[in-house]
Amino acid sequence: MKRLTLLAFCLLAIGLIAASSVGAAAPRARLRAPACVTALDPPARAISITATMRPMTGTTKLQVKFDLTSRVNSSRPYTRVRGGDLSTWVTPKDPTLGEHPDDVWNVIKQVVDLKAPATYRFKVSFRWLGAHGKLLGTAVKTSSTCYQPELRPDLQVKTIGVQAVDGRPTVDEYIALIRNAGATATGPFDVQFTDGAVVKTHSVDDLAPHASIKQHFIGPSCGTGTANVTADPGNQVDDLNRANNSLNVVCSGTASKGSRLHATVSR
Repeated sequence: MKRLTLLAFCLLAIGLIAASSVGAAAPRARLRAPACVTALDPPARAISITATMRPMTGTTKLQVKFDLTSRVNSSRPYTRVRGGDLSTWVTPKDPTLGEHPDDVWNVIKQVVDLKAPATYRFKVSFRWLGAHGKLLGTAVKTSSTCYQPELRPDLQVKTIGVQAVDGRPTVDEYIALIRNAGATATGPFDVQFTDGAVVKTHSVDDLAPHASIKQHFIGPSCGTGTANVTADPGNQVDDLNRANNSLNVVCSGTASKGSRLHATVSR
């Protein structure tokens, strides 16, 4: 009999625990994990998040505010991203939403055209207002992070070497080192050499990420003029930084056989 009584008590306790779990109130403020869209083209980069609000007793208005912050590396602090309706309190389109205890407000916030490389995260503020604008409660939640890598190619003219050409005293050979410092291949582009009125162009089919090639040009003897090499003068490549696509070499005298002169940068 004691055993049956103990069994009945245990079953009753289990039933009460289960009923309590089923009837537990859903959280009044919740964030889903952010959706992080990486892309080669900056306007296609995006982060979005869904915030969910449920009313508390006496609520007449629900409000939520999205702040987006970013940092370029782990040693730097997060700073606020500005634009659109970020950092602005927003309310439901239906002004009565939140007045009923079973109401649920799901708010989706998306931000596009993200700079890279950078890490992003949302800080979302919630507040519940009652009659006459009385503040009933607040909550703040921070999302997990979204890393946006910089995927574009980055063409660079790293150096220009100059050396004499045997048997041709009026010309020199110019050797340009071209590098793609970006994370994706370039596709086709041109490399252009100019020295005064002399313009020569070589075509490159593709340059892999973090790869380098040398382009050789025969031009006027490197005397007192300025020769220039430019990678992708026609803007065929979606280049991360065009400021390093061009390099000048200022010639101070005729290059002797086998000698090399390093270029000076012109931005």
